[in-house]
Amino acid sequence: MDSLLPAFVDQLLDQGRDPNAIPEIPVADATGWLTPLAAKLLSLMEKGLTGAPSRAFLAHGFACLPLPALDGRGVYLRLAHGSPMTAWPIASTSVVLTLTGSLDLEMYQGPQDVQTCNPQYVRSFGPGEAFAAHAGTLCQIRSTPTGTQVLAVRQYEAAPAGAMSPFEHADVVQRARRALERVLDAGIGAAP
Repeated sequence: MDSLLPAFVDQLLDQGRDPNAIPEIPVADATGWLTPLAAKLLSLMEKGLTGAPSRAFLAHGFACLPLPALDGRGVYLRLAHGSPMTAWPIASTSVVLTLTGSLDLEMYQGPQDVQTCNPQYVRSFGPGEAFAAHAGTLCQIRSTPTGTQVLAVRQYEAAPAGAMSPFEHADVVQRARRALERVLDAGIGAAP
């Protein structure tokens, strides 16, 4: 993608749906990214590059701040904005990098499973963990109130309805800054 995100994110965004086409990502490439990513994101925030209030939006239980991206891909810093389990319709292959808090994920095989609350896959992700999901995947997510993630999507899409007020935007930016500073202070996930 670019120097903002770890290189393995591109591999996950470009993978096909064939189970035999899972990218081979060395453990060393998929670890140690948390602190360097937090430092880069904090630097972007200090330069005012986390998106104008008019481009920020609320969606699927998150406040989303657009980040600079390349090649028609979307990258967002997102913070928890509500705590109930929320449907997340995945329109484009997506990768989530968990920075703070935890994120609960439920994936479903079909719409009837969603209606009967019968997930096929359930997992929680904590700081320094990542996952990918293909377009059309049926899933629901819930973040802890302190949850902060980076969402990278294969194909940029216009922000859904749910604009933030300037006051909400300022609050989200401040919360994001504090979360990133906590990651740097803790040195969690620093490269060896």
